Amino acid sequence: ETHRSTCKMAAAAAAASAAPPPPLTLIVRKKDTVSLLDPENPKPTKDWDCSEFPCVSSHDGSKVAIPAPEEVTVIQTKPDGKKPLYTLAEKNVKRIVFSPCDTYIMTWRSRVKEDDQTGGNVAIFDAGTGEVVRRFNQKNLDRWPTLKWSRDEKVAVQMVSNQLWLYTDEDITRFVKKIDQTKVSQFEIAPSGKYVCAGSPEVNSKPGVLAIYTLPEFKSTASRSLFKCEEFDLKWDSNGKYLLAQASVVSDTSGDSYYGETHQYLMHADGSFTQQLIFQNKGPISDTQWSPDGKSFVVIQGHQPALASLYLPEKCVKKFEFGRASWNTIRWSPHGRFLLLGGFGALQGQMHFWDTYKKKKVGVAQDREGPKYFDWAPDSRRFVTATTRPLRTVDNGYKIWSYAGELKTKVVIDHLYQASYVSALKGTYENKPQSPRLKGRKFQDFAAVPAPKAYIPPSLRGRMGGGSLSAQLRKERAVSGPTKVHSVKTGGKNVEKNRKKRERRRKKAAETSAGGGSAEQSKPAPKPKNVEKEAAGEKKKEEQKDEKKTESKPEEVSEEKKLAKKVKSLKKKLKQIAQLEGKDPGFLNQDQKNKISSKSKIQAELAETERSLAALS
Repeated sequence: ETHRSTCKMAAAAAAASAAPPPPLTLIVRKKDTVSLLDPENPKPTKDWDCSEFPCVSSHDGSKVAIPAPEEVTVIQTKPDGKKPLYTLAEKNVKRIVFSPCDTYIMTWRSRVKEDDQTGGNVAIFDAGTGEVVRRFNQKNLDRWPTLKWSRDEKVAVQMVSNQLWLYTDEDITRFVKKIDQTKVSQFEIAPSGKYVCAGSPEVNSKPGVLAIYTLPEFKSTASRSLFKCEEFDLKWDSNGKYLLAQASVVSDTSGDSYYGETHQYLMHADGSFTQQLIFQNKGPISDTQWSPDGKSFVVIQGHQPALASLYLPEKCVKKFEFGRASWNTIRWSPHGRFLLLGGFGALQGQMHFWDTYKKKKVGVAQDREGPKYFDWAPDSRRFVTATTRPLRTVDNGYKIWSYAGELKTKVVIDHLYQASYVSALKGTYENKPQSPRLKGRKFQDFAAVPAPKAYIPPSLRGRMGGGSLSAQLRKERAVSGPTKVHSVKTGGKNVEKNRKKRERRRKKAAETSAGGGSAEQSKPAPKPKNVEKEAAGEKKKEEQKDEKKTESKPEEVSEEKKLAKKVKSLKKKLKQIAQLEGKDPGFLNQDQKNKISSKSKIQAELAETERSLAALS
């Protein structure tokens, strides 16, 4: 409790203090050592031993936990310099999490035989003293962490088999209440601590369940049955009022996407509103992120180039479209003023920087070296991209960009495994607007950049068209920015033709008037008409009409002709039967044998038809 009050006091003091903010610190982890550096002026400092797993900073930035093969070292980063505080006696730790107010440190390692005696492979330590507070078991990292706190740490929820357990800040070792939910696979506690959401996947054609419960009562306020939900991605807004739930399946039955099928839902915590987001274009949902103030969220959806849109959560209304481009990643700056829409992973590292207050793009950049890590600095003025191992074994290093896409620093580091900023509390850095130096700055967007021309052999130059695969790919990578839709009146298909005629008439009239005569006087005299030729032509047209009418009338077929036609058809069938009878019966199929067996019937019908024909004649 003392540490939590200190956490809140430090946040308030940082916001109110006129002292300059602390310098930014970057965690740089190599193969066996880790350093804490000034990102834009990396000078050699003391290195600490580490393992291959990520280092984590506390939320206030005062501590950094460094996992090593034999122990976890907790480093103090400020205010007295960087020095070790204590070590956690935990071997082979692979994951570390600080609680929201940095009261606890939770670690995970692979299970060993001794865990049955020690209490489990997950350990919760007191962040102030480093002593073990509690242990429990968690088999794998698929749903790490299975214990989560509210923002003020007054309540915590743990997911166990088919149940959710509730803890209070009085005792993290014993749960005070629990609720059953069959096959619960994912959960998320609201930052306010008033609600918790839990999701159960679809099993054996039975629909999955997405439910919201109040805390600490565990009373259901909203519930929805879902199909096509094997996994969930649950995200609360910063105020704990709205929930974005993404349900996904590995396989896509429609065949539109190789990566499965995703559906996005917006739910109000009090149960007053639940809606699935419906998109006009087909394709997967690449990313969804809340703004830091919780008043809006951004969705990237569709096949590349994908559409990025801004929504308001009250009624799920689309407020703004950023356009289409090759992007699949959303990163809000900590203050919520600037927004990055980037294309990382399988895309080419394009970065679009936006000022969300003005709904205006302020810059673009591109990191072609395949960065794996990318995020904002705590001051919202810098953005880091890092190319790390094991994804990339060459060109390792990190780059620092400004909020407008300007490259500030590039540092090459061999065998780089991590490059991330040390966190800072909200209010530590001022929310500054765009610099006057950059206002009105012109930059070349990706759509306007001329695509590099492919090499064409001299023998083929001038013969190749623009329909190559590379030309089609460049067309797909084109960027469409935010556009306003205007109503345009369109005419028929002859509008352009008629316009040209009018222009020709106006031009001819102007030339005639310049020559001293009127348009009527300049017209040539009409040729004398030949009355006799016209009369002959009219007579010929009438005759042709009469002939067509005569030809169009169907001829009346007499009964005698019908019978004669039938006699001819029956004789033709008897002739075919005679040919079949001359063949070997072993080579005849069933249809041919049936035809031979109908010979007597056809002969009787032929005799009857011939008698009728003879009677008419």
